[in-house]
Amino acid sequence: MHEILVRRVQHPVGQGGFHMADMRVANKPFRYIYDCGSGKPGAISALLKGLRRSIGEKEFDWLVISSFDMDHCNGMALLLAEGYTFKRVFLPHRLDNKLLVWLLCCYVLDERSPEEITEALVSLRILRELYDQFGRDGDGPDDMLERLKPNPAKPDAINVTYHVKEADWMFRFYSRETNYGDLVKLLFDKVEFTELKAIMERAAKTVSGLAKPRDTAKILTDLFSVLSKPPTPAQAGTGATPPTATSADPVKKLLGEAYKKLTDDGARVFGDYNEVSLCLYSGPRTSGRSADSRFSVECMVGHLFDYPAQDWTRRAGWLGLGDIGFRNRASLDELALYYRAELALSCTKMAPHHGAQSNYGKHLAMLEPFFALDATRTLWIAAAYPLTRYRHPAGVVVMESAKNGTFAMVSDDPLSHIEETIRSTPELALSGASVRYLMHLLRKAGYR
Repeated sequence: MHEILVRRVQHPVGQGGFHMADMRVANKPFRYIYDCGSGKPGAISALLKGLRRSIGEKEFDWLVISSFDMDHCNGMALLLAEGYTFKRVFLPHRLDNKLLVWLLCCYVLDERSPEEITEALVSLRILRELYDQFGRDGDGPDDMLERLKPNPAKPDAINVTYHVKEADWMFRFYSRETNYGDLVKLLFDKVEFTELKAIMERAAKTVSGLAKPRDTAKILTDLFSVLSKPPTPAQAGTGATPPTATSADPVKKLLGEAYKKLTDDGARVFGDYNEVSLCLYSGPRTSGRSADSRFSVECMVGHLFDYPAQDWTRRAGWLGLGDIGFRNRASLDELALYYRAELALSCTKMAPHHGAQSNYGKHLAMLEPFFALDATRTLWIAAAYPLTRYRHPAGVVVMESAKNGTFAMVSDDPLSHIEETIRSTPELALSGASVRYLMHLLRKAGYR
């Protein structure tokens, strides 16, 4: 098996996420970025200027976006402008028009401004273009990775696993299935949303390439105009589906009420688009002939203190959980079952949704079974900035996470970044502790 060297960094961009990993296997590089977004203007730009990476160091194999929330992907234009390139792009779902209409609905109900939605459409258009060019299909024979055979029943499923050839390392993706197409149809079949749907479909076309991006300003002006007014007489009149409220209510209020009715049902996973975040495990293989190999792990939590180094361990993995929610026991059990082996091998995990309490339902005890499956202490990381209106991470999440290990927040402070270095240990090597213990036994036996 080839030796491995991994350097991974959680960069400080405030409320958002920017995880960068450089891996070398038999001196051959493999690089990926998991999320590139921030809720703080200028954070991504300042970070990229400070990295000072060479042209070769800007050539990445993978770009992985966990969520279509802008604090996970609005840095894409800056990333490309700085000369970063990618061979493969992974998204939670393909950006088709129905998904784009649903995302616009979510943005509107989340009180996004026209300027924020304009920025979102630009980022989504870039992601759509990148995905069309560098989608996840077509693994070449010369790749460093081998994709495990997918489930024949779901050949295009995002829940796939890659093994690094001749090395003790793997990547495993997870994302929930979604029924957003059905939800879009149920929501916008209501006659009071006829005009609204037409405008959202026009906006979606600017992302899909079927309309000119310069039309965005006019489209969004029309969108917010329709949202602020009651349905027109033609919409509020007779139809297959009667209005859900009086015609005096603005369309935005009617939309919010209809959305809530559709998405309160726990079975409707896509009630919140964060629920279908794309998760990624990067770490030692969970099975096979490499199971006896070991790693050394060194971690620098900011410049303030060093996290205890681990030597001669298999617990060297990293688990990115995006904004995924644990709002009911069934969804938590599903994820924990899928990652049951990887949980034990992950020394570092990203707290879902920047440590938001809303991801854990009404009772924070929802976290307990997740921790129970992870018997060893973990470094929990929240990429957050608590001075925003969202107040992430929540204090109770910090406290509960700390019971299971160490909690660290990566904010916009440059000193808060977290850097980890993982090295595979030669199979016949002994750890420092093992050497000292062996010397102790020899001396005890009379050898000097």
